[in-house]
Amino acid sequence: MEKSHLIQLNIISIWGMIGIGKTSFIRSAYGSEEITSMFEQCAWVTISHPFNLHDFITSLAHELNAHDFSVLGNGLQKSEESIKPSKRRCLLVLDDVLSIEEWNLIQPHLPNETNTKIIVTMSHPNLVPPGALHTTREASIAEHCSMTCKNIYKLEGLKEDAAFALFKNKVFVDSSNIDLDLDMITQAKLIIKECDGHPLAITNIAGFLARKQKTTTEWKKLNDNFTSGSVNKENLEMISTTLEPSYNNLSYHLKLCLLYLSVFPKGHNIRRKRIVRRWVAEGYISKTHSLSAEEVGESYFAELINRSIIQPSEPVPAHNVGNIEYCRVHNLMHKISVSKSMEENHGFVLEVSSNNEGTVRHLSIINTGETNKNALKCVDLTHVRSVTIFGECRASLDFSMMRMLRILDLEGTSGLKDRDLSQIGNFLHLRYLSLRGCADIYHLPNSLGNLWDIQMLDVSGTSIIKLPKTITKLKKLHYLRAGNIPKDDATSSIELKESSDLSKMEHEPIDDLEILDVEVKSVQFGMTVLDTTKAYITKTMQNNDNVNKHDIFHKYCKVLLPGIPQGLDMYGVKAPEGIGQLNDLHTLGVVNVAAGKVILRELEKLKKLHKLGLTGVNKKNSQAILSAIANLALLHSLSLQAEGEPGLQGCLDHTFAPPSKLQSLKIYGNLVTLPIWITQLQNLAKLKLRSTQLKLAPSMEILGKLPHLVILRLWKNSFLQRKKYFSIFSRALSQAL
Repeated sequence: MEKSHLIQLNIISIWGMIGIGKTSFIRSAYGSEEITSMFEQCAWVTISHPFNLHDFITSLAHELNAHDFSVLGNGLQKSEESIKPSKRRCLLVLDDVLSIEEWNLIQPHLPNETNTKIIVTMSHPNLVPPGALHTTREASIAEHCSMTCKNIYKLEGLKEDAAFALFKNKVFVDSSNIDLDLDMITQAKLIIKECDGHPLAITNIAGFLARKQKTTTEWKKLNDNFTSGSVNKENLEMISTTLEPSYNNLSYHLKLCLLYLSVFPKGHNIRRKRIVRRWVAEGYISKTHSLSAEEVGESYFAELINRSIIQPSEPVPAHNVGNIEYCRVHNLMHKISVSKSMEENHGFVLEVSSNNEGTVRHLSIINTGETNKNALKCVDLTHVRSVTIFGECRASLDFSMMRMLRILDLEGTSGLKDRDLSQIGNFLHLRYLSLRGCADIYHLPNSLGNLWDIQMLDVSGTSIIKLPKTITKLKKLHYLRAGNIPKDDATSSIELKESSDLSKMEHEPIDDLEILDVEVKSVQFGMTVLDTTKAYITKTMQNNDNVNKHDIFHKYCKVLLPGIPQGLDMYGVKAPEGIGQLNDLHTLGVVNVAAGKVILRELEKLKKLHKLGLTGVNKKNSQAILSAIANLALLHSLSLQAEGEPGLQGCLDHTFAPPSKLQSLKIYGNLVTLPIWITQLQNLAKLKLRSTQLKLAPSMEILGKLPHLVILRLWKNSFLQRKKYFSIFSRALSQAL
């Protein structure tokens, strides 16, 4: 059948996680009087697996009655094996299509005369268009079958009230006469929350509780077992019955990637990029002839999303996995992954009172208070390949035993100081190091240059403003992220709200020690502007392990203050001469280029760069910056930033031939008018603006010349006009695009 014919048939796909209730949902409509009265013929075919085309056609012919439909041939040739339809109105349901390959075999043998309408059922008969209906677990299969996104529907989990009603009906024989007390309702809702609205999970757990004493104590015991992080054998069997088929249907590589997610706490919001890059660094993913390893990892992530095994933390536009920034693992699937990881000595989660024994490959430390220092004494750490710490860094880890360590992920860890990194150069096999969000890190040790195998280094969100010279030795490095781009509403470098401790200082004494009183008034060096009336560099000295005099003096006297005359700011870092030797760099940012032309000559050498972020752009260096960027032919993403006044005004107006592959452009800083060269970006799909102070009319004219622009993000002060002009802007933009 031609595509136009498929669209005319209006094939509708309903997809969702195994056990979410797709078949039950469709069957409830399929058997209703409202639906059956609309059709002269109804057929339901459940696809058997392994798939057999001859069996499928035989089943379809049987469902549609033998005297109206005939099956010819041996099930192998399309021309000899077609179903000859009658003129009856027909509803056809195909249940459990697992793959695109199966659909490609099925589709040619469907009734193919348009005057014999194959009707799609929905919950309301008035919404039923002509077509065919099939259920599928994967969004990609659904889209392939329907040929249009308009005919794809994802079946979500039950809402709280419906989930509670199902739970109650399954626990009690006659739920209509049962009134639960407040404590039991509380426990029931906690159990339901663990199920994430999954009907089969609710049914299995409720059936399990139906055989137990129906008391608050019994239900609380189950909840305590769920929240403890470890699940006993009986409860695990109950959970496995629900979701293990979803796990078993995964390919080997997807199973490995899912098990790896057990290092994250249950319910934890995980950055998509963090997951993918860790998979790559672990060696779980390899590049192909046409795709980089990270692109393959993104496809794995998309498949786990499509199967609903991992879920977006926030709603995103349908079928746009690339817009997902954070995700979480389905609660019950997380329990399965943790259990299987422990079975295989794959992972070990250390919480406050853990006391597990054995050899582990992936160590996850979750601190919710004072860590039990003896918890690791009985654990063999010699084979540990990854360490991930959540919360405060309090555990006493003997890193000297972890000679095989590949991943050290300290993202968001609090209490981490420069001195804690003194031994970092000993991890010779380290491939991934993340200090992202560790605000008390000001300096990377020179021993970083020993990490000959490192591929990914993320120090963004720290207080580092200068990279060590030894970083130029890291020849395998392909991802380097530093600096601190402010949040949407942090538009002024004058405030430096989250970027500099100078603006965070509280007037608190440090025992009897009075620290230097520093006064900086409207001092401007290069692109750095500090406007602090009076900042006392003080901090409370709670204990010897937390803050000491060395930390304070190093922080302010050796790092921040010397950085001011060098034109350093907290939104980017100064990169050393020689960084152009890192030939494998794929991502680099945010680099402060205010200091001079040396860094620009280094950037021109990085021919493999796909993503680049620069700050410190000014009128003196802007032409050289654009010239350097023009030589980066593979560049896909570019970020340009200049905080304060005059910002980027007059900096981007030079004649410039931008890289033709550029798909994402971010501009932060006073600009007033968009540069004309933006119209050359015929592949630009994403444009992000902040503090640009653009004039409306000329900007609309330029935006209207970007044929592939999909996402336009306007942050604070992106346009001069205020809210009353927003409707005008919306109309102008829609006309322009």
